[in-house]
Amino acid sequence: MRTILRILLFNIAIFTGIIVSIELSLNIAKYIKDKVKDSKSVASNTIQTGKTIPTELDQVFHPGVGTSHQLSGFKKNVNTSELSFDNISATEVFQKDNEFSSEFRVLILGGSTTDPLQGTEFSGFRGTWVHHLFDSISLNNSSRYVVDNAGNGGSTSSNELLRLITKFHSNEYDLVISYNGINEIYFFRNPYLRNKENILASNMVLEGMYNFGVIKAIGGKTFTIPFPSNLHLSRTYLHLMKIKSTLLSKASQNNSNSTNKEIVKYDLSKEEKEILAYSAGIWKKNIEFMHSASLAMKSKYLAILQPTLGLNNDYCKIINQNCLLSDRSKYIARIRYLYSILRESCSAKNYCFDISDDYALTMDDSLYTDVRHPNSEGNKRVADKIRKRVIQILSM
Repeated sequence: MRTILRILLFNIAIFTGIIVSIELSLNIAKYIKDKVKDSKSVASNTIQTGKTIPTELDQVFHPGVGTSHQLSGFKKNVNTSELSFDNISATEVFQKDNEFSSEFRVLILGGSTTDPLQGTEFSGFRGTWVHHLFDSISLNNSSRYVVDNAGNGGSTSSNELLRLITKFHSNEYDLVISYNGINEIYFFRNPYLRNKENILASNMVLEGMYNFGVIKAIGGKTFTIPFPSNLHLSRTYLHLMKIKSTLLSKASQNNSNSTNKEIVKYDLSKEEKEILAYSAGIWKKNIEFMHSASLAMKSKYLAILQPTLGLNNDYCKIINQNCLLSDRSKYIARIRYLYSILRESCSAKNYCFDISDDYALTMDDSLYTDVRHPNSEGNKRVADKIRKRVIQILSM
């Protein structure tokens, strides 16, 4: 019996050592990879309008607003390298001629679909909706638009509120635009965000604290424990899951035939609906807070309820290999229920503009880089949908 126990413990020790070695090797490899990428400057041959550009993003802890990019990220990115920026935002000037008749200062808030750095990854050089919107507006008049883009990947409306207040302490704006909706799903996904004391917290910071056990801060400082407290989020596990996903995807393609199948319908539980309603309630209060803060600072405010793929009930009724959300029935059910409440709240406010029912932007896969992020063409459509409203507000 003792011999068997010793053999068992010996094997456990060997297995643990192998896992630790793999985890350590993966982290060292990532560190070296990041250092190599950090040393590279912006290459002119990567600048292709509308073409996605691989972008290494380094979201870090920011004591004021939760998470932010590092200054080095703005310096290297083709969309921001020649702009003025801080850790929170990048400022770009849009004007047709050297002479201008009037000037408007605009603050932009949002998540990864607005983020000036992540926009490079999803929609390429000058492919964000912000670029398309103000490029087109400025070309048709003699005004000057100073646009402060504080969009940041992973932001909820709570994070936008923190950025808004922070920016108001040092700037004045004629208009504040918050482009949001889809990231409120994080209040459903992350149980730590459902704690009311964490309503204003960053989803990424909470994941770092409770799951990864790592918080990387601005200035290159890192607060960490040797290995993730949740092994399901270790690099070893994530790599294994990526391999599994790739194999399953290939198997699914091999087993597919010419016969289309109806997408599986997912019925939400009562608890799921309650949490989603709670998420929508947070969004409603946050846009009210942002509206009130903007009025107090004599700025106009516009909340835009963003569209996203799959909101249309006719989306992906027939599964085929080109349908991005064909295997995401739970996600589709949850995002549709969340938006049913967001739309109702938006319709009751004159400062909320709902474009989430746009047919193309909720149905057409070709307008998206992935299931959540529009490509340059998708962002052009977003800009087309909101241009008239923005011009109207600025001319008031």
